[in-house]
Amino acid sequence: MGENFAFFLPVMMASFSIAFLALYSRGIRVAGWWSAAYFCVSAGFSVPLAYAAVAAPVWSLLADLLFATGFLFFSEALLQRWRPYWLLSARIAIWGLSCLLCTTAIAIDNLPLELAASDFGCFLLTALPLVAARARLKSGADRILFGAAVLVALDHLVRGSTVPITITQGTAFLGSEYAFLTQALACIFGLFLALAALATQVFDLLARYERQAMIDPLSGLLNRRGFDEAVGQLRSKARSGSLIVCDIDHFKAVNDEFGHALGDRVIIALARRLEEAALNHGISARFGGEEFVLFLPGADAARAAAIADDVREGFTREIGSTLPITRKVTASFGLSTVQHADTSIHDTIARADKALYEAKSRGRNRVCVRRALSSPEAPPRPSAPAIIHA
Repeated sequence: MGENFAFFLPVMMASFSIAFLALYSRGIRVAGWWSAAYFCVSAGFSVPLAYAAVAAPVWSLLADLLFATGFLFFSEALLQRWRPYWLLSARIAIWGLSCLLCTTAIAIDNLPLELAASDFGCFLLTALPLVAARARLKSGADRILFGAAVLVALDHLVRGSTVPITITQGTAFLGSEYAFLTQALACIFGLFLALAALATQVFDLLARYERQAMIDPLSGLLNRRGFDEAVGQLRSKARSGSLIVCDIDHFKAVNDEFGHALGDRVIIALARRLEEAALNHGISARFGGEEFVLFLPGADAARAAAIADDVREGFTREIGSTLPITRKVTASFGLSTVQHADTSIHDTIARADKALYEAKSRGRNRVCVRRALSSPEAPPRPSAPAIIHA
């Protein structure tokens, strides 16, 4: 295909290797497999340039080894997305058999056998991940990546099957139709696969950044932005229900007396309790410091007050039994229900905040409700005197 094109192909593959390496440095671990794969393939396409300078059988063996290794990495890069390390032993065996057949073909000077062994090995290494991926294509990016991998697999299958037509025994590789097809199709399908893989990695990176922007790193709960987003997705379900605001009592004193490390564990303990309370379609969030919010769609004030009191008691009990804190650690809770006149969930939060302030002013370690209980579906236990109704 010409000297310029022979230089272009390995440079293109190396460029993709560097691009994936950059993503790997950003914490996208699967990009490391893609980078290694494209590096091997780039080196494999560079071998004919060395062969043209100094003809030696070792160059052919090196190229076969690089291509087989590159496609072993390709198979793992695909499977890392769908089914990591699936049939790893079988894939390593295919890699080894392909390299062995190529070595044998070079030893007996049988170029068609060498090329067929290399192509069929690459085909199998690409095809196996496709079998694992069929029921795991959850997004458009996944389906595009799957389609690109199918094309690469078919390219090697067809090319390996037509070796007797595109090259004959005694024909030089560089001047054969096989070499022409290899470079042309590798440029097209290799480019398509690389772009599809890059797209999936970029989407994953953006999704990770979006999650990080909505999650509080210490508690693992949503932050304010994440809470607003989650409530917005509920739509009509957010028009009814109850909202709880809670705050750890005298938290600064806990930090000052026992250190911030134990203070963090106190925050995590309350977050875990709220997360458990939110399992049935509720939304829990940390709004900052020691302040938390729990939204319970569809729950009336009676049910929400009972849940808040369970969290309150369980939190204090857990801190006393699991953490080396000698003082009693408690939390106060304010509760309000969603009203028809509310323009947003923040109106409900404002009322719950007032109820929380009332709980603090009445001595802390209690649940205050901003408005009278509605018809109870699960009345609070008689052992919950800390619930006060405004």
